[in-house]
Amino acid sequence: EAFALWQQAGRVSVVAGDGTVLEPYVNPRLIRLPLVVGVGAAARAQEILTLLERYPDLRDQVRAAVLIAERRWNLRLRNGLDIRLPETAVEQALATLVGLDRDKKLLSRDIVLVDLRLPDRVTVQLSEAAAAQRAEALKDKKPAKKGGAA
Repeated sequence: EAFALWQQAGRVSVVAGDGTVLEPYVNPRLIRLPLVVGVGAAARAQEILTLLERYPDLRDQVRAAVLIAERRWNLRLRNGLDIRLPETAVEQALATLVGLDRDKKLLSRDIVLVDLRLPDRVTVQLSEAAAAQRAEALKDKKPAKKGGAA
């Protein structure tokens, strides 16, 4: 049964849940299947897609899951945002991401990357426009004097 679309070397195939290639082309009726990308991604598609099922709001935003070096996943969202997931503790990273989006609206901010690879921190990269705006705002701020009023 068709489970996902797998892209490798510019070609897209339809794969089963175990990674078996069912069709070397995509029938238009299957275009809505989730997309996994990269060497080994077909065989490991079920693991990432099963985790994403637990977070339907996030799953609905994912355009593709990209397997990096056959070790860990990156998620590419429909808005162009990249999410770098860790090699281990992926479910914990997804829970953190969903929590940050729920509490801080992280995924709708003017950012291009969220890096969850380190277990003790989340790193975010601003878009060029947001970074320029932040630099301008910091430039306008006067530095606080050290030592207080003397």
